[in-house]
Amino acid sequence: MARPSKHPVHPRDLALAVLKKSKKPMSAYDVLEKLSAHGIKGPPVIYRALDALITQGIVHKIHATGAYIACNCDANHDHALSVLTICGDCLDVEELHDHGVIHHLEKLRGKGVPLRNHAVIELPITCESCAA
Repeated sequence: MARPSKHPVHPRDLALAVLKKSKKPMSAYDVLEKLSAHGIKGPPVIYRALDALITQGIVHKIHATGAYIACNCDANHDHALSVLTICGDCLDVEELHDHGVIHHLEKLRGKGVPLRNHAVIELPITCESCAA
């Protein structure tokens, strides 16, 4: 049985709010720093919260950098696959919203490709600002 939380607001909700406000991806320790004022002191609390948000598909982990970013799709849009572009120079991250491409990639499951739920494809790019 899970231990009741001593926090008035669930750490998962606090972590999601911090990520949604951020203009850039954040490390787990960046999230922890922002939430220390709420009495959250330990990394395990943040990692559990982030893992739960990833499982729900509303936060993406960027494996190239180890950072996290909130999904910015419409609230009613549910997808099992996300495509992120990551600038190799400034590390700016954008989520692609070409759902035709996303749904086409999701069809890979039907062809026997074992995609995980809430899979993230990371496309290394050079953003327009860095290319200029």
